[in-house]
Amino acid sequence: MNKIVNWLGQTMEFDGKLSSAIAKHKITNFPGGYIYEDGLFNIATDPEIPIKGYMILAISKETISIADLTKDERNKLIDLSNRLLESMHKSGFDKVMIYQDESSSENLHINFIPRHKWTYQFHSNFGEMSLYAKNNLNINDEYRRELLESIEKIRENFR
Repeated sequence: MNKIVNWLGQTMEFDGKLSSAIAKHKITNFPGGYIYEDGLFNIATDPEIPIKGYMILAISKETISIADLTKDERNKLIDLSNRLLESMHKSGFDKVMIYQDESSSENLHINFIPRHKWTYQFHSNFGEMSLYAKNNLNINDEYRRELLESIEKIRENFR
């Protein structure tokens, strides 16, 4: 059993990789809950990385490549990506970096990372952005409230 402490200070327990556990609904006590879920795809935040507006579009089917999806699944993935991007823009996140890595997870997921002023110092290095966010941003209750508010704004605009 693996454990992490999310950015709200709550302990989360799960088997396997965190991304897979969230995608397959094996863990649900993550900050903000799901923005969207339909049994195959879901959208949620990352419980470890406190970046305002950061969302992950994941698939519960065990696949790591977009190429392995059916045509209908690829079409749905593109539609959900467009809807998420539009809802992020409506929520005030004008610049969004989209990052997908097929080699680091058991489940396909796409990261939608809003570009804040501080993110540009890392260019497009999401690993460095993540470490900075974990070590420097989640410092008080006001910031955590703003994180939750950004999730709720995106959820409202996604509907």
